[in-house]
Amino acid sequence: MNTSPPSSGTERADGRPVRLGALASLTRPGWTEAGRHLLAGIDLAAHEVNATGGIGGRPLELLVRDTAADPERAAAAVDELAGLGVTAVVGEYHSVVARAAAARADALGVPFLCSSAVLDALTGEPTEWVARLAPAQSHGWRVYADFLLGAGRGRVAVATQPSAYWASGTRILRDHLAPAAAPSSHSTRTRSLPGPCVTRSSRTARRRSSSWSVIRSPRCRSSGPSGTTGGSRRS
Repeated sequence: MNTSPPSSGTERADGRPVRLGALASLTRPGWTEAGRHLLAGIDLAAHEVNATGGIGGRPLELLVRDTAADPERAAAAVDELAGLGVTAVVGEYHSVVARAAAARADALGVPFLCSSAVLDALTGEPTEWVARLAPAQSHGWRVYADFLLGAGRGRVAVATQPSAYWASGTRILRDHLAPAAAPSSHSTRTRSLPGPCVTRSSRTARRRSSSWSVIRSPRCRSSGPSGTTGGSRRS
């Protein structure tokens, strides 16, 4: 899908458009609601730029590609967009998908600005081609852990799917909560859940008593904010 610039007189006779690639999860198994919201923001920004004369008198043109929360599809989209001569690539909600797009953009020397994904590994290696807007997962999940501790929530159950995003998040919570609570225990089991999963902490838990239960289910649909395919809203 292409978003053409408005005919507002910003395009000169020799003013070829500045092409910008945009990645978003617009079809399942990606979180399509997040993809549409992400694309709406990018599209609004492009129209505002064009309404004020474009970039150096050249209109901004969006070339949108649907990743469907598929890392391979995202990497292929970066290849295609680079071949079409985009100046840069932006977007993507799911962390694992953004990581694949970032790796490909870095290899091709195409600037990639990730607008939502939070995996630390996204910018873990020094590169001049990849940047992020959202805070890293290690920061956000430590804030979440502090909130749980402040609320006196010591018994924590984490419903996850097999992915780098959830493995990283669970590790951050465990490492941050464990020093503040003893004794602690941790169990990992796989369970097929019939409906949406909700992560809860015991209302009667005490701050100084910590117990971990990590439930991994391929059928669980996360209500969290970005890596897996197969239906997880945050990947």
